[in-house]
Amino acid sequence: MTPPEPGSIHLLWIGRFQLLLLGLGLPLWVLKGWRSALVFGVAGLASLLFWNLHRWVVDRMLTPSVRKRWFYALLTFAKLALIGGVLRGMMNCFPAEVLPLVTGILIFVGGILLEAIRLAISPESQEKG
Repeated sequence: MTPPEPGSIHLLWIGRFQLLLLGLGLPLWVLKGWRSALVFGVAGLASLLFWNLHRWVVDRMLTPSVRKRWFYALLTFAKLALIGGVLRGMMNCFPAEVLPLVTGILIFVGGILLEAIRLAISPESQEKG
């Protein structure tokens, strides 16, 4: 079994932080209302799917085969289609719930920021994982 790439460890941590943000944010949106919580939850799950699709595509893109690299590069459009589809569907169904929708989609940005903070606080953890 090959050891994990250092970059994949960061992607794993970003996914963990996303789960944490989703778990913390959902009860807070419940306080505003069930519709807000539903929209935030769906958008947060779409964000997690986006990130996991990104991890999967990037992991397979790192291959010596040029054809496979191009194939997986083209699959990155599926990530954009996922987010675009969720945004369009949710805005049609819940047009008044823009803030929870955007907050849920931006969970992946929050995960990236938390990973950057984790690395700034503990730079030696870059080697350990």
